[in-house]
Amino acid sequence: MTATAIDKHHHHQGVLAPALVGIGLSVLTVPAHLFLPRDASIDLAAVTVAVIGAIYLGFAIQAGSVRQIAVEAVVAVLFLGAALAGLWWSPWVVPAAYAGHGVWDWLHHGRGHSRDLVAVKSWYPPFCAAYDWIFALGLAAIWLL
Repeated sequence: MTATAIDKHHHHQGVLAPALVGIGLSVLTVPAHLFLPRDASIDLAAVTVAVIGAIYLGFAIQAGSVRQIAVEAVVAVLFLGAALAGLWWSPWVVPAAYAGHGVWDWLHHGRGHSRDLVAVKSWYPPFCAAYDWIFALGLAAIWLL
């Protein structure tokens, strides 16, 4: 194997394993919403998406620049707004917010897109993105039942 092929192999391993763990945890946790009354499911999912929307703000406060803290704070407020919209306007905003958070996770992967995003452990974005995307699909499927 060439050095480039080895690097690609390690990169894919570094993405695949955390993503599989995220998928597995999502598959284990989303079924809890089958046993909750619909309003409780919406409330729990909305509160949770507001909390996960602030995860990167916590990382930025811990180790980021002032600019990174500002960027992550704005995004955290947007996820809080999405959670509130899910509670007050349409619950379908909540699974969309989970899917959107998966995109936000992926933008942090390698930070190749912007140095305005806080650096995190390389395993975290693929883990969280996979969790968020599967959770969004599962939640939507349950709410359609």
